[in-house]
Amino acid sequence: MQHSPPYAPLLQMAYGALSTQILCVAAQLGLPEHLAQGGPISAVELAPRIGVEALTVERVLRALVNMNVCDELDGSRFQLTSLGEYLRPNHPDSVEARVLLHGHFYPIWDKLIETVRTGESGSQRALGMPFYEHLMKEPQVGLLFDRTMASEGPFRHRPAVEAYDFGRFKTVVDVGGGNGALMAEILKTHPQPTGIVFDLPRAEAAAQETINAGGLGDRCRFVGGDAFESVPGGGDAYVLSNFLVVWEDDRAVMPLRNCRKAITKNGKVLLLEWVMPAGDEPRAGFRFWDTVARDLLMLSVFGSGNGRVRTKSGFESLLSATGFELTAVIPTRGSVSVIEARPV
Repeated sequence: MQHSPPYAPLLQMAYGALSTQILCVAAQLGLPEHLAQGGPISAVELAPRIGVEALTVERVLRALVNMNVCDELDGSRFQLTSLGEYLRPNHPDSVEARVLLHGHFYPIWDKLIETVRTGESGSQRALGMPFYEHLMKEPQVGLLFDRTMASEGPFRHRPAVEAYDFGRFKTVVDVGGGNGALMAEILKTHPQPTGIVFDLPRAEAAAQETINAGGLGDRCRFVGGDAFESVPGGGDAYVLSNFLVVWEDDRAVMPLRNCRKAITKNGKVLLLEWVMPAGDEPRAGFRFWDTVARDLLMLSVFGSGNGRVRTKSGFESLLSATGFELTAVIPTRGSVSVIEARPV
């Protein structure tokens, strides 16, 4: 029996950048779709379909075998594994968009040591501009980013709606609601509430499309505006999903204070966020990895003076400073938790 050397896990992690690029290449070439159609296929058969030399295709496929994305059968024929199915763009739980977006993060992740030492934004250093400006300047990257955010529904929206009873509310306001995917999940699950998707005006078309596609036009509407200036009044639930993680405390307090002004007396603020474990708090497998990865992504893209994944005590302090009291942290089957707070 062959045993791995004790340092093998470190070397495998050190080659993680190469693993990311292999997955990006597979997605860019459409390999998962080709492998899924028509049964096992050889590199020689696959090569003319994707315009790549057969020996090179075979080398990439064997790398994917090592990553359990595909299997190699007799006769050097390859087929997609059950894990590889998640790289297909039309899979209901597809991660293809996220894999492709991580390819665009590469220049930002490069020289992370400079961000660690100086606090400088990796986006500013590598792209010459803040990341969100880059998304507007490069529409194709912006579309991929939007597609990635939309694809996170199964990992963020659905688990939160399963874990928390949104049906107790009369009016739910999704602050920074984007394309309305979270609101649609809430309203489809609970027939009682009405909903407001609140975001910058440029999000209106995408949100309205989601609202119409879900047949929710009589229960949901879009309101355009800037959460750092004000939010719609009268809601008894204000939801901020993957919102505060982008901002440092001195900025994050602003939308929360606006929610405090607008919320009804017995309302709730609900944050759908990653919570960084601290001290002796549990650190469970993928959840912990995903939480740390999200935190380091924020650091690499925005620099040290901007967003981060907060600990429970960090959320308590932030909420207390804005007139709220943290009442519960409800874990979900995904990596995010539902952080519930009430106005003091």
